[in-house]
Amino acid sequence: MDIKIKDLEKSQKQIEVEIPKEEFDGFIEKAFKKAGANMQMKGFRKGNVPKNIIEEHIGKEGILVEAGDLAVQETYKKAILQLAKEQGIEPISSPEVKIKKIAIGSSLIYEATFSVLPEVSLPDYKKMAKKVKIKEVEVKEQEVEATLKWIQRSRAKFSAKTEPAQKGDFVEIEYSSPDIAELSKENLKKDAFILGEGHFIPGFENILIGMKSLEEKNNVKINIPKDHSFKKIAGKEISFDIKLNSVQKVEFPEITDEFAKSVGNFENLENLKNNIRQGILQEKELAEKQRTRNELLAEIANNSKLQIPDILVEREAEQMLDDFKKEFNLKKINKTEQDIKKMLLPQVEAKVKKFLVLREIGKKENVDVSEQEVREEMNKLGTVGVDPLQLKDYTREVIKTEKIFQLLESLTK
Repeated sequence: MDIKIKDLEKSQKQIEVEIPKEEFDGFIEKAFKKAGANMQMKGFRKGNVPKNIIEEHIGKEGILVEAGDLAVQETYKKAILQLAKEQGIEPISSPEVKIKKIAIGSSLIYEATFSVLPEVSLPDYKKMAKKVKIKEVEVKEQEVEATLKWIQRSRAKFSAKTEPAQKGDFVEIEYSSPDIAELSKENLKKDAFILGEGHFIPGFENILIGMKSLEEKNNVKINIPKDHSFKKIAGKEISFDIKLNSVQKVEFPEITDEFAKSVGNFENLENLKNNIRQGILQEKELAEKQRTRNELLAEIANNSKLQIPDILVEREAEQMLDDFKKEFNLKKINKTEQDIKKMLLPQVEAKVKKFLVLREIGKKENVDVSEQEVREEMNKLGTVGVDPLQLKDYTREVIKTEKIFQLLESLTK
C-alpha cells in the first residue's frame, strides 16, 4: 500500500492511497463472497453460486463498488494508523473519499480528505505566565452584613394583610401599559417584592402605597427618567394599569446569637459571621483564580499561530446554539439559527482556539492522567444515568485541564 499525503487549508489533509493489484484482487474476492453469501439460485446451494453467475446477476460494476468499499474501509484505517505513528496526525472528521482508479485486474487508487488537529505554534507561555499576578482578595464588613441580611430575609414570616399596603409589606402585582407594546393587556407582567425597596421605576411603588388587596388603578401616569435603560420610553410620560393581587405583612427575625444557632451549627452570631466571611473569601479567591486563568490563556492564544479547523468551529457553534435556544425563544427575538451562529462566531472561534492551545501546552509539558486518578474522580462524580465511557473521557479532560492550569499557575509565583 502506497500512501501520499498533501496539506490543505483549514487544517485539512488529503491522502492518496494506492492498493496494488494483488491486494485489490483479494478485496474483489471478498466482494464476490459477500454478494453470494445469501444468494439463492436454482441448482446451487445457498452461498455456493459461481462467480460468473454472481457477476451476471449484480453486474461487474456492483462487484467493483463493493470491493472498493471494502478496500477503503480496511486500508484507510491502516493508513491513518501509519501516518499517526510516523507524522503524529490526528484526524477529527470522517473522510471524504473519491475513487480515482478502479478496475478488475488493476490496482485501486483513492483519495481521502479529512480534518486534523492543527499544528500549534506557541509563544513563550512560561515567560507570559511569570508576568501574571494574582490579586489579593479581601472581604469587606458590608459584604458580610449583606449576606447576613439575605439569610435574615430568607427566614422571614409572612401573613395576609387586609389593611392598605405600606412600605415594608410584601406585595404581588400585575401591570400593563397601553403605551408599551411589550406590556399590552395580552402581555401583562407579574411581579412580587417588598414595597419601598426601589425595585421599580421611581414613582411606581409610591402608587401602591395605600392600595388594598385586589384593588386596581388604571391610566396611572408616570414620568420615566431620561436615563432609563429601556430607551424606547426614556424621558416620556407613560400610562400604566395596575392591580394589587395581594398584600402580606413581613416579619424578620432579630439577628442575635439565637438567630445564628437557628441557622446552623453555630455557637453565636460572631461564629456565623466568621463562617460567612470565609465563604465569601473562598468565592472571591476562586473568581480571581478563574479571572487569572482566562486572562493568561487568552494572552497565550492571541499570540499563538494555528489554523482552526472548520469542523471544530461548527461543532462548538452547534453546542452554543443549543445552549442559547434553551434560554431564548428565537421567534420572540426575531432571529434565525444562522443569525445566532453569526453572532456567536467570535466567541466560538476564541473558545476553540483556547482549547487547542491548552491541549498543545499539555503535550509539550507531558501532562498525563493516570487511570487511578480518573477512577477516583469518577467515584466522586457518580455514574448514574451517564454513559461510563463518555464520563471517563470527560473526567480525564477535566483532570488534565486542571493540571495544565496548575502548572502555569506555578510559574506565576
